[in-house]
Amino acid sequence: MAQGEEKPKMTLIAYSREDFITRKISSVEEALNVEGYNVIWVNVDDSALAPEVLEALGVQERVLKALKRAGGRARVLVFPDYLFLILHQVYEMDGGLKRERIGLLLKGNLVVTLQEMPGDVFDQIRESIREGEGLFRERGADYLLFALLEAIVENYVPIIERISSKMESLEAEILSRGEKGVLHRIHGLRREILFMRRTVFPLLEAFRKLELEGGRFFAEETQNYMGELHDHVLEVLEILEGQRELANSLVELYYSTLSMKTNDIIRILTVVSTIFIPLTFITGLYGMNFRYMPELQWRYGYPVVLIVMLIIAISMLAYFRRKRWI
Repeated sequence: MAQGEEKPKMTLIAYSREDFITRKISSVEEALNVEGYNVIWVNVDDSALAPEVLEALGVQERVLKALKRAGGRARVLVFPDYLFLILHQVYEMDGGLKRERIGLLLKGNLVVTLQEMPGDVFDQIRESIREGEGLFRERGADYLLFALLEAIVENYVPIIERISSKMESLEAEILSRGEKGVLHRIHGLRREILFMRRTVFPLLEAFRKLELEGGRFFAEETQNYMGELHDHVLEVLEILEGQRELANSLVELYYSTLSMKTNDIIRILTVVSTIFIPLTFITGLYGMNFRYMPELQWRYGYPVVLIVMLIIAISMLAYFRRKRWI
């Protein structure tokens, strides 16, 4: 390790109805030696520590392999004495979306969260535990696991709302201007919607398996919340499906608006061309160099021709307007 480089640390939170502690720890064994608390939560901020942590907890090597190859799908692994879940947190970064894999372990009164890097969506949970707010201090580790899963799903909502807000702005912009850059931005939002859908959709299967096979790890009162969690995922997916359809509609609206503007331009050009056809005929007629054209010798011939041309142009414009072609 380079000089001055800090070894990655873990964060311990332990609590019961009356007591609460939180501190940095350097190994999971320190958490295992903590006694007198109903729930122990260890948060690991570096994926490089995952093998060390899982080995210390007696977790099968299969779990570590699953964590490494999880890719874009959520998974639930159920064992006789512990549960392991693989989900994804989503963040907005550099104008786009970034996905971070997270592992969650429930074993007895111990909950372990394995993250790839510092930063998560659990700050509200930590604050509630610290202040004794809600049911955390009264419930066990299973309720904490449920709350962590709910926080991950809840974090999808503001991202989806931002996408909806952007699509509303784009719709107004399409109707007002319809510039080429709008289409590029619509396709960018479609990619974000598909990104979110690929992240959220596997949760249905994962949470269904969690209810069916992992129910014994949850107290009866907590099992009632798990159904709500599944319903919440369904609601998020319905919103994403609606956004996907809206994005497709925006593309169609863009091309319809573009087609209408093109038609307007063609109509205007057609009107102008139609008006100039008789005027061109008149100027062409008098542009012929025949010797005997009596109008050429007439003193008022030139202004009369100009007036006739003006009358023709005005008459045609009035006719087009009456027909509502312009």
